Amino acid sequence: MFRSNRTSTIAAVLLCLAVAGCSGALPGESGQADAAAPEVDVADIEANADELERYRVERTRTLRSPRVNETIEIGGTVDTESRRARLSMRTETNVGAGVRTSETEQYVAGDTQYTRDGDGGEWERSEGSWTDTETFGDAVETLEGATFEPIRTETIDGTETTMFRVNVTANRRDKLLGTGDDQHATYRVEDFLYYVFIDTETDTLYGTDLRMEISQGGGGAVLTIETVFTGHNGGFEVSPPDSIELSDDG
Repeated sequence: MFRSNRTSTIAAVLLCLAVAGCSGALPGESGQADAAAPEVDVADIEANADELERYRVERTRTLRSPRVNETIEIGGTVDTESRRARLSMRTETNVGAGVRTSETEQYVAGDTQYTRDGDGGEWERSEGSWTDTETFGDAVETLEGATFEPIRTETIDGTETTMFRVNVTANRRDKLLGTGDDQHATYRVEDFLYYVFIDTETDTLYGTDLRMEISQGGGGAVLTIETVFTGHNGGFEVSPPDSIELSDDG
């Protein structure tokens, strides 16, 4: 799957690497937050999320260290009503021998996914999970029971949002980091920050920014996952590729 903020993805990378470093910021124009910034109404954000039928998503995941540098960029459209998504992924990896780049396309229909290399070729069908593709609802769920600290304003896709630092609940933090009682992580989280970008006038979530520093076996790593949601209920469609028969859709 293309999803990059799930526990399994984080754990798989961190268990294999001992690395360090950090960079990255969400796109947009920024300014200082008003001292009387509105509070976050999680209930209204959840209600709006329940009515959300379509959105565009852009995600950048970075892993930085002297030994390994990796950037994964994911973008595309998601239709929550029909449970379809069209996504593309670009990966740049450097382990000391130069940058290696790969590109992949994906079409998701429910719990069925079709994947092919970015340079074309045949689509390969496999089983997946719609919940691993539809990331907006999961991001909203992270806000439940949290407290919020306004940081500054940020303009995303022409909309002024407020950037908040989120103090998530302990259980939700464990799920994000893969460090709960049911996990077997062999790394230690040294630092963890989670931010969201919300239009408080319409109670709409526009982005998330997760940053974590870990240590493992004497080494360290910094992982960032930045996500932008735009085009809420836009007038676009998510259609299957021409070479995929509609009767094959899950």
